[in-house]
Amino acid sequence: MTIFRIRFALIATLLFCSFALQVSAQTTADTTAAPSSILSLSDAIKATLAKNPQLSSFQFRKQALEGELQTAALRPAFQIGATVENAAGTGEYSGSKSAEVTLTLSSIIEFGDKQEARMGVVNERQQGLDLQQRIIELDLLSEVARRFIDVATAQKMLGLRQSTHSLATETTASIKQRVNSGNTPDAELARAQANQSRTAIELYQAELKFDAARIKLSGMWGSTNPTFTSVNADLFSTGDILPLYELLAQLSDRPDILLFANEARMKDAEVRLALSQSKADVEWNAGIRRLQASDDTAVVLGISVPLFANNRAAGELTTAKANRLGVDIEREVAFRQMRTQLVILYQEHKASLFELKSLRNDVIPQLKIALRETKAAFDKGRYGYLELSTAQRELLEAESALIDAAANVHLLRSEIERLSGTSTAQNSEVKP
Repeated sequence: MTIFRIRFALIATLLFCSFALQVSAQTTADTTAAPSSILSLSDAIKATLAKNPQLSSFQFRKQALEGELQTAALRPAFQIGATVENAAGTGEYSGSKSAEVTLTLSSIIEFGDKQEARMGVVNERQQGLDLQQRIIELDLLSEVARRFIDVATAQKMLGLRQSTHSLATETTASIKQRVNSGNTPDAELARAQANQSRTAIELYQAELKFDAARIKLSGMWGSTNPTFTSVNADLFSTGDILPLYELLAQLSDRPDILLFANEARMKDAEVRLALSQSKADVEWNAGIRRLQASDDTAVVLGISVPLFANNRAAGELTTAKANRLGVDIEREVAFRQMRTQLVILYQEHKASLFELKSLRNDVIPQLKIALRETKAAFDKGRYGYLELSTAQRELLEAESALIDAAANVHLLRSEIERLSGTSTAQNSEVKP
């Protein structure tokens, strides 16, 4: 799989991250503009990729490596030298009558493909930087998904608290009428008013949590004053998930694992560079010498070869080989950790999904029936406020648990997608 395909798959994964999104039809909108009004996950991702400063640094790091590659491609420079001998001495060497002036041109002939080895190391570092950028992008997009889920959860919880407060207000008004008519003691009205005040507190807290979640999400694109008022996501739409064996099979395409492969290639390049250093270079010089005493000129040639080059490069070669072997061990450790973590997340997701379905299909329907029957008995005077408030509170707690379970399903699924580097949805779709 190419780097481009990997990057596309990772971004597509989080675009479909566990939610049935509704995409706006405004195709002419500026993708870098701050999101406004109703926010979708795709809007949040576009804003993050356009404005998050973490990604901006890679541009300069790439430019720095391009400069290093240019330097690595340079051949040994030519040098011009000049020497004056037998001048400004004593006796017959006084003055310049016996001077010898030599002009030389010198350079180094590299052996062992040193230039290619240097460039190979930098090339692998460039590819590694691309993979690092993919990893940062994936982590950022995964964090966007998590914060988006938090906002969707807080939004759903806020709606629940609003409904609960409205119900408490209606119940208090109903009990007040019964108290005024003498059918209900004042104690029940006091309980109802206390419950109404408590639901008002819970509603206020839900509003603050929703605002905090919005600010936290908008912080991904550098804003502390979110312009969106809500998010467009179906929290209870979970979709299907790929089998565990397929997710495990795709771990090898994770950028984190591919980065180890790149690291191995870079260490191989460093080994080749160390081997090239064991090949002695030859320094040569050639020039013309002017003999002042005889008014003659002569050609001078010279070479210089370092001795025991193999021994001097032995330590660097040993280090490079050891580092190369260490990469394979680190990759195996990381791969096993990822496999273990993926299996654990998969089981946790399975448990959360079971809880979600049980609450939605079994617990809440029964509690709604119980509340309806309790309300009917309350209206007829057979039940008091205590029984009614208990039924209301049980349903509220179950609906709150349902929201938490749905959020946990999406959070776990998002983490599974981040870890496996692929979309877990078998039939993901974007609703128009």
